[in-house]
Amino acid sequence: MALVRGKTLVEQTTKKIIEYITDHQMKPGQQLPTEAEFTRVLKVSRGTLRDAFKVLIARNILEARQGSGTFIAQNLGIPDDPLGLTFIYDDNLLAVDMLDVRMMLEPSIAALAAINATPEQKLKLQELTDYLKHCIENEESYAEEDGQFHTLIAEASGNRVISNLTHILFTSIYKNIALTMNVQKVSNTLYYHERILQAILDGDANLAKMYMYMHLSLLKDFMVNKPQEIENNNKAIQPKKSASSKVQSRTREAAEQDNNSK
Repeated sequence: MALVRGKTLVEQTTKKIIEYITDHQMKPGQQLPTEAEFTRVLKVSRGTLRDAFKVLIARNILEARQGSGTFIAQNLGIPDDPLGLTFIYDDNLLAVDMLDVRMMLEPSIAALAAINATPEQKLKLQELTDYLKHCIENEESYAEEDGQFHTLIAEASGNRVISNLTHILFTSIYKNIALTMNVQKVSNTLYYHERILQAILDGDANLAKMYMYMHLSLLKDFMVNKPQEIENNNKAIQPKKSASSKVQSRTREAAEQDNNSK
């Protein structure tokens, strides 16, 4: 492979691998050819090829599996934190800002899902909603199911750009659940998830859009206007001393006082 002025051999090899992936329209989970095949085709050393692989792994285009080879990454080309949200340190404000963005996009996404969702996608949404209800009613964690519900709606919209955006948008779902201490899991999450689902099943774009907007706006209202309620819930989940531990504490205090008097 001839060296192009201004670009290193690793950079050129990286570009060639991306061209190979796009030319062959490879999908997430598919395995790349072996190192031996690539070095022969690209006419580069194994060291250069491995350095190029490292660059592409860092960019979330490839993933290496020990003992199996190199594969196309699941979130192909989408970095884990492209907006640098990790370094916005106020979780409360970040959660509210993310809700603002979601309110701009998700109601319209839900409307598209009501129009474009396939029978298979509708069935998945129904099953996921039923399981989320089970989790909430049995006091089990439901963050994963909540995130999957919104992700499936984005996929059902039929818009591939929106599907890629969900990886960024729905990181806020876990923050929202943690910061509200699950106070709204029945009155908001379950209530509106069931109504959004029904609107999508019925193919009613207007209702799906309206219910999604109400779902997110109520969550934002809670986050903005009820910090004291969140604080009270934080206090409520702190472990309380049992009667036996109180007796043991008093016994220790009495023993200490007795020793001091001696």
